[in-house]
Amino acid sequence: MKYFGFDLFAGAGGLSEGFTQAGYNIIGTVEKDHWACETQKTRYIYHYLKNKNPDKLNEYWEYCQKTKSYE
Repeated sequence: MKYFGFDLFAGAGGLSEGFTQAGYNIIGTVEKDHWACETQKTRYIYHYLKNKNPDKLNEYWEYCQKTKSYE
Protein backbone atom coordinates (compact mmCIF):
# COMPACT_ATOMS: atom_id res chain seq x y z
CA MET A 1 0.00 0.00 0.00
CA LYS A 2 1.34 3.45 -0.93
CA TYR A 3 0.96 6.22 1.64
CA PHE A 4 0.68 9.92 0.82
CA GLY A 5 1.45 12.97 2.90
CA PHE A 6 1.15 16.76 2.83
CA ASP A 7 3.60 18.81 4.93
CA LEU A 8 2.27 22.03 6.49
CA PHE A 9 4.73 24.55 8.01
CA ALA A 10 7.42 22.39 6.46
CA GLY A 11 10.57 24.36 7.24
CA ALA A 12 13.52 22.95 5.34
CA GLY A 13 11.67 19.68 4.78
CA GLY A 14 13.28 17.35 7.30
CA LEU A 15 10.01 15.64 8.22
CA SER A 16 9.13 15.17 4.55
CA GLU A 17 12.63 13.80 3.94
CA GLY A 18 12.15 11.18 6.65
CA PHE A 19 8.75 10.15 5.34
CA THR A 20 10.09 10.01 1.77
CA GLN A 21 12.91 7.72 2.88
CA ALA A 22 10.30 5.55 4.62
CA GLY A 23 8.42 5.13 1.33
CA TYR A 24 5.75 7.82 1.60
CA ASN A 25 4.86 10.02 -1.36
CA ILE A 26 4.77 13.67 -0.24
CA ILE A 27 2.31 15.34 -2.58
CA GLY A 28 2.81 18.92 -1.37
CA THR A 29 4.29 21.25 1.20
CA VAL A 30 3.49 24.68 2.58
CA GLU A 31 6.24 27.01 3.79
CA LYS A 32 6.60 30.79 3.63
CA ASP A 33 10.32 31.18 4.43
CA HIS A 34 12.24 31.78 1.20
CA TRP A 35 15.42 29.92 2.18
CA ALA A 36 13.52 26.94 3.57
CA CYS A 37 11.71 26.73 0.21
CA GLU A 38 15.04 26.82 -1.64
CA THR A 39 16.26 23.93 0.52
CA GLN A 40 13.09 21.99 -0.25
CA LYS A 41 13.56 22.54 -3.99
CA THR A 42 17.06 21.13 -3.73
CA ARG A 43 15.74 18.06 -1.87
CA TYR A 44 13.01 17.46 -4.45
CA ILE A 45 15.44 17.78 -7.35
CA TYR A 46 17.69 15.19 -5.70
CA HIS A 47 14.87 12.67 -5.24
CA TYR A 48 13.57 13.27 -8.76
CA LEU A 49 16.99 12.66 -10.31
CA LYS A 50 17.69 9.67 -8.07
CA ASN A 51 14.45 7.99 -9.14
CA LYS A 52 13.99 9.17 -12.74
CA ASN A 53 17.42 10.07 -14.12
CA PRO A 54 20.29 8.81 -11.92
CA ASP A 55 22.84 9.61 -14.65
CA LYS A 56 22.34 13.30 -13.83
CA LEU A 57 23.24 12.98 -10.13
CA ASN A 58 26.83 14.09 -10.78
CA GLU A 59 25.51 17.39 -12.15
CA TYR A 60 23.37 17.73 -9.03
CA TRP A 61 26.41 17.30 -6.77
CA GLU A 62 28.39 19.82 -8.83
CA TYR A 63 25.52 22.29 -8.45
CA CYS A 64 25.39 21.71 -4.67
CA GLN A 65 29.14 22.27 -4.40
CA LYS A 66 28.74 25.52 -6.38
CA THR A 67 31.02 24.33 -9.17
CA LYS A 68 28.10 24.46 -11.63
CA SER A 69 25.40 27.09 -12.05
CA TYR A 70 22.13 27.06 -13.98
CA GLU A 71 21.49 30.82 -13.79
